[in-house]
Amino acid sequence: GPSTGPSAADVAAARDMSAQDRQEMIRSMVERLSERLASEGGSPAEWARLIAALGILGETERAQSIYDEARALFASDETALSQIAQAANQAGLSQ
Repeated sequence: GPSTGPSAADVAAARDMSAQDRQEMIRSMVERLSERLASEGGSPAEWARLIAALGILGETERAQSIYDEARALFASDETALSQIAQAANQAGLSQ
């Protein structure tokens, strides 16, 4: 299906938003993405995006548990693991 990430227009709009509106936008993206990953799974990039977004929201415990889940899921895929670890790092998680 089509990519569910924020488009360039969304990102540009986010720059003009208040911090609170931006948080709300990220939060709704997080909820959609986490629901979809839970029901259908997704690419390492999507898991990474979810972890990074949770970090932005300051939800580090949730980010950590998603990170652990993703690590287990992609345990045999080095490329995926490094992509996900990068997002975790960005989110300020302990590796």
